[in-house]
Amino acid sequence: MVFYVRQGNIPELRHIYDDRKNILKEELLGEDSFEGPYSLLYHRGEPTRIREIEIVKKDHVEGIESSQHRLFRTRRLTGTGDIITNRKILLGNDSVLITFSRIDRENDHFFRHGLRNMLFYVHRGGATFESIFGSITIKEGDYLLVPKGTTFRFKNPRGLALLAIESKDPIEIPGRYLNRYGQLKEGAPYHNRNITYPILDHTEKGKEEKGYAVYVDFDDHFVVELRDESPLDVAGWDGYNYPFTINVRHLMPMVGKVHLPPPFHETFSSKRFMVASFLPRPFDFHERSIPISYYHSNVDTDEFLFYSSGNFMSRRGIDEGSITLHVRGMIHGPQPGAVEESIGKQSTDEIGIMVETYDRLKVFPDGAGIEDEGYFRSWYK
Repeated sequence: MVFYVRQGNIPELRHIYDDRKNILKEELLGEDSFEGPYSLLYHRGEPTRIREIEIVKKDHVEGIESSQHRLFRTRRLTGTGDIITNRKILLGNDSVLITFSRIDRENDHFFRHGLRNMLFYVHRGGATFESIFGSITIKEGDYLLVPKGTTFRFKNPRGLALLAIESKDPIEIPGRYLNRYGQLKEGAPYHNRNITYPILDHTEKGKEEKGYAVYVDFDDHFVVELRDESPLDVAGWDGYNYPFTINVRHLMPMVGKVHLPPPFHETFSSKRFMVASFLPRPFDFHERSIPISYYHSNVDTDEFLFYSSGNFMSRRGIDEGSITLHVRGMIHGPQPGAVEESIGKQSTDEIGIMVETYDRLKVFPDGAGIEDEGYFRSWYK
């Protein structure tokens, strides 16, 4: 993260105690061994106190690399549940998975990813994100970034539909948006005041007879920790590594005299991909500008685009919740007639989430099951 946050009660110095009769237990949650960003959490109980462990195997699924452009419709996904039972893997590779969830059930248990940082985009609905760091109210249009190793659950979900980018590598604010002090620069698409961090407004101490279950995700299986004390026993924490939200309505899109390529709309970056946000904005202001994107061939990236809302001028037959995958080495761009129809348009109301991956994306069975076959023919009309 880019700035320091302190919540709750913490000792004057790290690695000391204030009250010998009531010593808080420290947990350092950090990345890159002891070299990356970290936070120090102070538990009332032992964070390692686990009564039993169960291993729950997942069904083995394989993805298939694509060599043609594809269209998927998330409205075809059936069923609802919670973050564990209804998280569908649509696309992915060794470093990043793209999933979609519909959540209508409050978790009795907790969840933690042991391998991946999770960037959620709230497509519809809302909930309370409750974690060891505290609570954040999430709503439509929020990005929610959850560092790996964070124990959390969604409370009181209200028609919650989540797109998620799950990465083994850190997901970060692009370095070019930060000054040498780590502060977001003037001219960046969002600023520090637009970042919402957890408020430590709850703390649980004590035991319940039924206990608490924490599902720890290791991709091909869960390790289920059965605890007799709540993991939400944090009395205070401070540091730079914590969940936070940014809402797309607070982002300031870039506008140019002529059409700007996707990197100008970048919101988050990682080693093997970047995330961009296409937002409502005025179009280009050259008197003969072509507002729509030009044809292009991504020879080094695959392009994932989630159409969240609005009128998507470059594509016909797209509804809210649709996904396109445009693969490297194959030219793509506006459909026939779209260039001509765009001339004179003044603005767009679209909200789209793009992920450009530097490794090839595979299509997983849940993605293949919602595909609109023959999408490549949409350019031949």
